[in-house]
Amino acid sequence: MKNPRPALIRSTAAILALALLTACTPELPPLEVDQELVEAEFPVLTENQMASIAQTVGESLGAADAEKDPDALEDRVTGPALTIREAEYKIAKAQKSDDSLTELPSTMQSIFMTTRQTWPRTVFGVSERPQNLEAERFVIYTQESAQTNYELWGWFALFPGITVPTFAASGVGTQEISDLDETLQVSPEEAIDQYVSLLKKPAGDAKEVFETENDTFVDEISDLRKYMKDAAKQVEGTYKETIKPSGDWHALKTIDGGAVIVTSLNLSGTLKGESGAIVTPSAMEKAFLKKGTKASNALTVKRTAIVGIYVPPKEQAVKPQALGRLLKTTGASVPD
Repeated sequence: MKNPRPALIRSTAAILALALLTACTPELPPLEVDQELVEAEFPVLTENQMASIAQTVGESLGAADAEKDPDALEDRVTGPALTIREAEYKIAKAQKSDDSLTELPSTMQSIFMTTRQTWPRTVFGVSERPQNLEAERFVIYTQESAQTNYELWGWFALFPGITVPTFAASGVGTQEISDLDETLQVSPEEAIDQYVSLLKKPAGDAKEVFETENDTFVDEISDLRKYMKDAAKQVEGTYKETIKPSGDWHALKTIDGGAVIVTSLNLSGTLKGESGAIVTPSAMEKAFLKKGTKASNALTVKRTAIVGIYVPPKEQAVKPQALGRLLKTTGASVPD
């Protein structure tokens, strides 16, 4: 039988060495943790990742544009952007021209990133100036779930003279706003409802709610209304319109505690003349009518708008204001 003592001696020596080493090691101070930093939320994407997504969306959109193929839009375009682009394709095919297609640069000057760790998620961006030298586009991307792509939800052109409110840097990210947020002067849905009231009645009570110096959309709708009412007089008829919120909106908080809210609106106008009158659709409106549809004494035209609204925080004295808009004809029909 072998003697176990050498192994025991080696084991005892190792324990003594470890004890001496431990005794010589200075006691470390407790680690201090910034709990706010630990709990802070960070952007869900890097700026490079979002730039790559914008480029991919732009390439997908360009391929669909080349064929005027609405089915090719569905993987990367959604919401009012899908409705509007499909309508632009119908007009382009009917007129055999690409003039109806909005130019959408895929390179962003600025990207405003959500920190939301759940879904759906929203990212805003401001594009480079288009080659046609129109105003920069304010662009909205959304992701509905972890299993879906980021998609183009909408865009609008900024009003002349408008400065985009400051968001937190893309490396920091910002919060998405819900309708329950009580830090704003008015809630997102209230702001949208009041803006719709302003479009309907520019001289009404909502006029006092908004700063309208740079808002050309109110004048645009007013001019369209006047034109259609004058047309109604010529056919001894009437013009009736509706402007309704779609209920679909996205909002991100600005660095001053306010928020930019982007929503879509559904507009409809029906011109009806006396019996025997003929209301002739324009070339654009004919693109939405079934082949062989005969003109009658009435015509309904549908339009889709996308509007961006800045709402300040409660403590600021400045008024909410619209930042820009997109308005496109997206349907037409001859009422029965």
